[in-house]
Amino acid sequence: MSDAPGGDSDASGVDLTIILIVRHPQETPDAVLEALAAEPGIAAVEVILADGRPDAGTIGAETLPVRRLLHPGENMPRLKARGVAAARGTALAFLEPKAVPVRGWLAAVREAVARHPGAALGGAVVFAGGGAADRAAYLFEYGAFRPEILARGTTQELPGNNMILPAAALRRDCANILAEVGLNKPFCQTRLRAGGTAVVLVPGIRVRMATRYRLASLLASRWRYARCFGGTRAARAERGQRWRYRLGAPVVPALLLSRHLGRAMQGGRPGPGTLLALSALCLTWAGGEALGSWAGPGRCCDRLY
Repeated sequence: MSDAPGGDSDASGVDLTIILIVRHPQETPDAVLEALAAEPGIAAVEVILADGRPDAGTIGAETLPVRRLLHPGENMPRLKARGVAAARGTALAFLEPKAVPVRGWLAAVREAVARHPGAALGGAVVFAGGGAADRAAYLFEYGAFRPEILARGTTQELPGNNMILPAAALRRDCANILAEVGLNKPFCQTRLRAGGTAVVLVPGIRVRMATRYRLASLLASRWRYARCFGGTRAARAERGQRWRYRLGAPVVPALLLSRHLGRAMQGGRPGPGTLLALSALCLTWAGGEALGSWAGPGRCCDRLY
């Protein structure tokens, strides 16, 4: 499948492209594709599968037409950028295998896109069960995107999974980011906002997240993400800002613990195992981010699943 940049969206008649990213060798896109195939109106939507697994194999949901981009070994942000380059839609929705759209997801996306034209949209992420490490990972990464929290209107960021971005603004304002590091959500979100793109969170756009993490592998994975983030952010920053990141690293653990533990308590008191795992995640992330700020990302960016 060619990765040629998307053409004229109006001429193609495509107003929405769903970009599904799969990278981890043990993940499969089948559950998400099956959920999408059951959505009314999916036939009018372009669906792209950006597949970076070393051995992609076959996929299910054969009744759903899918444009498949095969890039074995590519990391998650670069796979997203591949999808952006190939997409024809005016709005681009990003999904990942571990979070399956709840029935009615597509209708909610279409309604939100029509109501907020040109905006960057984020949806809710609902925890679908798992052990202490799974709940800790959910709270750390998506605790701010629980439906009840989105309904309060206090969340100002986008979820990396279950977000819809305006294609024109993304390609215009984030062109160099997409080319250099891929679609790294924090950097692109900042650039979009600076360019005047509104961020709107919609509780009705829901995905249900189910994972099966082992704590050691979870911490190792988030260490890589944190070092990649810290190193890339420092490399892209002006010299003065770079030193502020480095010298401010000692306060990051306290900031993360306060933010994530406080937010976790808003939904009822988690068990001690979850709190311990969540604390370990905060400290691991802080350590990886600090190392990245001082020593660069190393090879961590290449290993983002």
